[in-house]
Amino acid sequence: MALMPRKKRCKDVAVTSVYDCSLDGNSPVGKKVKFGDFGVFLVERRMGSSRRRFLTELAWKKGFRVEEQMSDLVTHVVAENNTGNEVLELLEKQHGICRDGFDAVLVDIAWFTESMGAERPLEVENRHRLQVSTEAVATSEAPISSYACQRRTTLRNKNMLFTEALKVLAESAELSESEGRYLAFSRASSILKSLPYTVTKMEDLQGIPNLGVHSRKVIKEILEDGTCSEVGNILQNERYHTLKRFASVFGVGVKTADKWFREGLRTVDELRASNGKLTKRQEAGLLYHNDLCVPVTRAEADWIKHIVERAVRRFLPDAIITLTGGFRRGKECGHDVDLLITHPDEGKEEGIIYQVVNWMTTKGLILYDDIMGNTSKGKSKEPEIFDHFEKCFSIFKLEKELVNNLGAETLSLCDPLAGNQTRGGGLTAATEASHQVTVVATGDKAWKAVRVDLVVAPFSQYAYALLGWTGSRLFERDLRRYAKHLKNMSLSSHSLFDNEQNIYLPATTEEEIFAHFGLEYIPPQERNA
Repeated sequence: MALMPRKKRCKDVAVTSVYDCSLDGNSPVGKKVKFGDFGVFLVERRMGSSRRRFLTELAWKKGFRVEEQMSDLVTHVVAENNTGNEVLELLEKQHGICRDGFDAVLVDIAWFTESMGAERPLEVENRHRLQVSTEAVATSEAPISSYACQRRTTLRNKNMLFTEALKVLAESAELSESEGRYLAFSRASSILKSLPYTVTKMEDLQGIPNLGVHSRKVIKEILEDGTCSEVGNILQNERYHTLKRFASVFGVGVKTADKWFREGLRTVDELRASNGKLTKRQEAGLLYHNDLCVPVTRAEADWIKHIVERAVRRFLPDAIITLTGGFRRGKECGHDVDLLITHPDEGKEEGIIYQVVNWMTTKGLILYDDIMGNTSKGKSKEPEIFDHFEKCFSIFKLEKELVNNLGAETLSLCDPLAGNQTRGGGLTAATEASHQVTVVATGDKAWKAVRVDLVVAPFSQYAYALLGWTGSRLFERDLRRYAKHLKNMSLSSHSLFDNEQNIYLPATTEEEIFAHFGLEYIPPQERNA
């Protein structure tokens, strides 16, 4: 069916409106209207004013008529990341539009961008239309996005029976280097984690995206039998357990783990006795493997942050040190500690990683370190998974006496970084945290080896680095995917590049980054996708 407005409009009036209205109140002089019968209204909510302004200018250039206010001249209402009900509610509230008799077409931004590409108004297909629920808005359920960056996922999971099973399938796929299957099971598990209710029947999954045939089959079997036979078989599979065991060694990837399995190795002890060729990182990983397999507690992470802060500020007094990763997302334990370092005066942070690591090594705090210099000139217009920051992958030596049952006075005396001029100062928080710690060291050792990653970012890139190093892994992947496919932007831990405007978008906070996307801000505690 041809795309035509329901009400016939006077062409002269439509053309006149072109020269009488624009977003900034000025007429778009010299813009020729090719499609006077079509009037577009761009909904600013979740789109943002700067992006709306850019899209408006683009539409004028293509010969489209864009209206600043809702009126009878509007034939197409274009929204981004809004449901039809949300748009109607907004139009009622802000423009006094009544739903009864409303004849403009509600379309997703996809119709607009495709029309811009075709340089003509395209026919509105069902996939373009914003669906409006016939039920009362108060009782309608908000649609669930297929992007993790549009869902709030806390650590509390009401569907653990299913998500744990899908996690096993995802791990098995990853160990088999099947990226597609890994992502399919990971996304299915992730969306089940975000559900505010427990799935008790297959009908509960109606309308939920990212659940493929295989994942639904697993869920159905668990609902009917309480278990999944495929998952049970994997959990009894020797290769699965062996590869997981080898891949848990610091510095070992799936390819190496599989190579050792094919060579007949099955345990870490057999690996140690094999005298095979290892990298320096793998040697350290094997040497401290028993400790590194023990979870790191939040209190231990806070204490390590305290130690690093003391060390960094010895050389850079006003430096900012932030605990990132799972601990920033609210986890109480993890497999390592990630710390992000920056300084308000950009440039002062350069080289600090070498000073800090060398000095802490002389104090006996570091068992292994691998420092990597900055491998890039900085910002990139292409989306990247890995960053190029100056960083150090290290293994810390965490002394028991520093964290177990110490009072403030004892703590200040045992602090290996405390000079005479600073002893006893600023340790209250660390002292309180230390009472919650139980350091598990193998044998009779008085210390525990802990994985610590130190990352240094320039202040202008700090917000993007903080977002990238907070995770979760799938949340970050979906955020980059959202940027690329829906916003035509390129996101990395260094920057955000708008491919349409051909500019980098600066940000000093994570909130500003979400605003660039037109997304509602999701705090770290709700990014556990």
